[in-house]
Amino acid sequence: MGSVLLEALTAVGRLFLHPLTYIFVLGLFLYHIKRVKRERRHFHTKVHDVVSALLSPVPKALIAGFTAAVVFVVTGVELSYALLLLFTAVWLLQLPFQHASWYSFTVTAAVSMLLLPFLPAGGTDSAWLNGMLASLQEVNMLHLGVLLVTLMLLEAVLFRTAASSSPLLQNSPRGKMVGAHTVSNLWLMPAVVLFPAGGTVSQGWWPLLDGGTGTFGFMLIPFLLGYQVKAQSSYPDVASERVGARLFVTALLTGVFFAASFFMPVMIYAAAAVVLLGRVSAGWAFEAADRRSVSIYTARENGLTVLGVLPGSTAEKLNILPGETIVKTNGVQVETQAAFYEALQQSSAYAKLEVVDRDGEKRIAQASIYENDHYLIGCLFIPDDENTNLSLRGLRSLVVLRQDRRETAGADEEKENTHEEKSS
Repeated sequence: MGSVLLEALTAVGRLFLHPLTYIFVLGLFLYHIKRVKRERRHFHTKVHDVVSALLSPVPKALIAGFTAAVVFVVTGVELSYALLLLFTAVWLLQLPFQHASWYSFTVTAAVSMLLLPFLPAGGTDSAWLNGMLASLQEVNMLHLGVLLVTLMLLEAVLFRTAASSSPLLQNSPRGKMVGAHTVSNLWLMPAVVLFPAGGTVSQGWWPLLDGGTGTFGFMLIPFLLGYQVKAQSSYPDVASERVGARLFVTALLTGVFFAASFFMPVMIYAAAAVVLLGRVSAGWAFEAADRRSVSIYTARENGLTVLGVLPGSTAEKLNILPGETIVKTNGVQVETQAAFYEALQQSSAYAKLEVVDRDGEKRIAQASIYENDHYLIGCLFIPDDENTNLSLRGLRSLVVLRQDRRETAGADEEKENTHEEKSS
C-alpha cells in the first residue's frame, strides 16, 4: 500500500516537472488575452475574464482526465521520455496559431504518429540525441492508438456539452456590420499514463497491452483538448452540438481504423490521418454552410437583437439569450442602443423588458438593476451606426445631445408659434 501511495505522489510530482504543463498554461493565457482584447475592441468590455475562462473548464476537465486515466492505466498506455519530448516539440509548432482547434493534443498526437516512421534511428554527433531517436524507434504504436482514440472521443463530448462562446463583430459580404460567435473552449486535462521507470510490475493480465519493459511507474501528464468554430447563422449551443456530433463521428472512424491496425499495422497511420482530416473537415463544413446563410445577429427595424450576454449581469438573471430580440424597455419601443439606454434611465433601479425569443414568442422579463451592473444591463448589441459600439460615456453623451436637440427644437417651435400669433 505504501509503495502504491509513493508511486502516486511521484506521478503528481512528474506533472510539475514536465515542460508541457507550463507551456500549455502559457498557451491558454495567450489565447484568452487575445480574446479579451477583441471583446474590448468590439464592445468596450470583456465577456469572460482570463481567470474565469481558465478556471470554468476545470471541473469537466478533471472528470475527463479521470476517465482517460482509467483507460490508459487499464490498457497500459506507456509514454517514454523521448516520446514526451517529441510531443513537446510538435506542440510548440502549434502554439503560434493561437486557435483552439490547433492547440489540441489530438493534433499533437496524430502528427507525432505520422512523423515517427520518418525519424532516423541515430547517426548524429550527439549521444543523447541518438539515444532519444533510438527510443522513438521502439514506441508501441498500439499505445498511441489507444491514446488518440480516447482523446478524440473526450474532445467530441467536451465540445458538444461544455463549449463556451464569445461574441464578435464582422462585415457581411454586402459590407453590413453583423454579429457572430466564436464557439470554443480549451480543457487542460491531467491524466495518468505508464512511464518506463518505476517499481510497479506487470501482472500478466494487466496491462492489457504489452507494457514492453515489465516494470513501470506512473506519470500524471497534461493533455490540452480544444476546438473552435465561428457561427453567424446558428446559435452557439446549436453550433456546439452539430460540430460535436461531427467530431464524435471522427472519433468513431478513428476507432475503426485503430481496430483494423491489430490485423494490418499500417492502418494505425490511417487512424492518425483520419483525426487530422476529420477535425479540419468538421469545422470547415460547418462554417461553409453557416456562411451561406444570413446572420441572425443583425440590426432590425423592430427591436434590438441580443448578440451576447455578460455573465452575472441582470440580462443573464433575466435568462436573455443570444439571438433574442428586445422590443420594449420600460414600456418604450427600442430600436437602438441609445434608445435602450435612455429607456433604462427612466427607472434606474428596475427594468421591464418585452422580449421575442428564438421561437418568435413574446414574453415579459423584469428584474431589479443593481448599482454595479453593466450600463446596458449586460446586453451586447450590433452598433447603432454600423461603425462602432458606444461606451458608457459615448451613450451618455448621445442621450444628452438628443435631449438638447429635442429641447432646442421645442423652444424654436414655441418661438415660431409666438411670432406667428403676434404677426396675426
